Amino acid sequence: MKLILHAGPMKTGSTAFQDLLACNHDALHQSGIRFRWLRLPELDDLQAVMRNEEQKGWPELLLLSHECLCRVSPERLRSALAMAPGKPTAILVARPLREIYPSLYLQNLKGHVMRTSSYEEFLEEQSARDRHPENALRGQVFRYQYLEEQLNQAGCDVHWLRYSSDHLLPDLLKAISGFGSLENPLNGLIDPPKPKGLSPRRSLDGAVGSLAREINRLCKEGVVVAKERQELLMLLLDVSDRVRQSRQHLDSFRAKYANDLDDLDHELNGSFWRRIAIEEST
Repeated sequence: MKLILHAGPMKTGSTAFQDLLACNHDALHQSGIRFRWLRLPELDDLQAVMRNEEQKGWPELLLLSHECLCRVSPERLRSALAMAPGKPTAILVARPLREIYPSLYLQNLKGHVMRTSSYEEFLEEQSARDRHPENALRGQVFRYQYLEEQLNQAGCDVHWLRYSSDHLLPDLLKAISGFGSLENPLNGLIDPPKPKGLSPRRSLDGAVGSLAREINRLCKEGVVVAKERQELLMLLLDVSDRVRQSRQHLDSFRAKYANDLDDLDHELNGSFWRRIAIEEST
């Protein structure tokens, strides 16, 4: 039995990949793959997840997916994974910080976090977390070598893919087929339905970020109820789609700090990106 973890991190196309696999359950089953889209509470009791999978009978390939698997403590993850035969492989996706940080901030605005702080405050908070990830008990980490070391400590071999909006899903499918030693590649899968409403696959545009913050503030103060907040955010998502379709250049929200985030990426992940470039060229 092969065990593969699709382990994130956040804002690297995880939901699109999970939606694709969820829509192709039968095709995966025929290829010997059992796909389990983990829910957040299950990360707190992965041993129960593994016991449940063992009771079903181990498949040819067990694929567990959650964008926060890379943030489970190595000790808890190792204890759970040790219940399955064979050494697990973790597949992660790396994305430049100039793309990750604004995407995560905008996700926080429309998600349950209901962020009301400014982007500048978020940048200060997130950069401090990534400079010292060993002290970060909560939140996301995008210091990629650190995430790899954590998963290595949990007993996983780690394989990285570079994020690309054009070919990430084919790259992930190819990696799953290769590391799962599947005889036939995963071709011809049906596309998931187009995302609607507040789907994680829909993103706010930076141009409406201040409006989303104000909606969150009003909701926290009780001026706007949760249902009204959702309706207003869906309107902002519709506006965001139209804005992006008409824009010909990088929006000012992302452009303002792009160079600073490139410098931070070089500071935190420079050696990692150089290693990835060497691996891709060989």
